[in-house]
Amino acid sequence: MASIQDIQALEVQIYDAVQEYLDNPAGYEHATLHVYLDRDEMQYRAEMEDNLPGNEDDGVYAIETLIREGDEELEPDNDRASDIANSWIFLD
Repeated sequence: MASIQDIQALEVQIYDAVQEYLDNPAGYEHATLHVYLDRDEMQYRAEMEDNLPGNEDDGVYAIETLIREGDEELEPDNDRASDIANSWIFLD
């Protein structure tokens, strides 16, 4: 059974993964966010991947869709992180 805490945990993972990219964009050739279910632990995961093929139906999100202009610099888009987490985890 999924809970709001599960959704919030995935949101944090998405935010942290995008922030990881923003902290070191040169470390990626073609950065994408990969969201998937870790079947061993039965938990959803969000991680930055490089050159991962696929689209949103596969859990692969273009980095450009996850970043917004902050007050002084680029930052992870919280609304987009929430939208993605809510599209992966449904409350029972």
